[in-house]
Amino acid sequence: EFVARAAPDGHTLMLGYVGTHAMNPALQKLRYDPVADFEPVGLVGYSPTLMVANALAPVKDVRDLASQLKAKPDRYSYASAGNGTAPHFAAELFKLNAGVDMLGVPYKGSAPAITDTLGGQTQFMFPSLFTAIPYVKAGKLKPLAVAGPRRSHLLPDVPTLKEAGVDGVEVQQWYAVFAPARTPRPIVDKLNKALNQVLADKEVVKRIEDHGADVEASTPEQL
Repeated sequence: EFVARAAPDGHTLMLGYVGTHAMNPALQKLRYDPVADFEPVGLVGYSPTLMVANALAPVKDVRDLASQLKAKPDRYSYASAGNGTAPHFAAELFKLNAGVDMLGVPYKGSAPAITDTLGGQTQFMFPSLFTAIPYVKAGKLKPLAVAGPRRSHLLPDVPTLKEAGVDGVEVQQWYAVFAPARTPRPIVDKLNKALNQVLADKEVVKRIEDHGADVEASTPEQL
């Protein structure tokens, strides 16, 4: 909302994502229009959703979890960053396509949801790989599957949900730069050129990929 109301001079920008510009506007009444109030500058990249479990959860893999939930639906709960967020959407898709039930616990953002999953108050979560990878590397979260079209190069031994027997659950979170609406086209083009130059830098690409996202540049029109 702050960026939507800012002066359209190219000095105030927003790193938006699938939540701010797709899911939230579709599910909630907001005080900004994701299309009318912004000028797209360019795409930054994508991060797949990762199905994770508390490190001590007595679950071997996705098939084991599905089997346990079918036997006792109220055995486990999952955390989300709030109703209508990508982690919530991915978890509900998993329940639907796996034919299981599991209590959902919505939080006000990913940070408290991750915290309670780490602590065992909830046992599962579907955060972005970008969010989850530090905890996975530290052994604090157990990766079960990638909710995307392919495995991650960071976790090559972790299957996709389709490979694990649950088809139809592909939730990727995209990230992009936006300017306020009515930002002059020459300024948008200049910003897009600068953004794409940064995304072409091999060191920048490696740093982003090491944190669980895939870089993909675009024109404003493609975004």
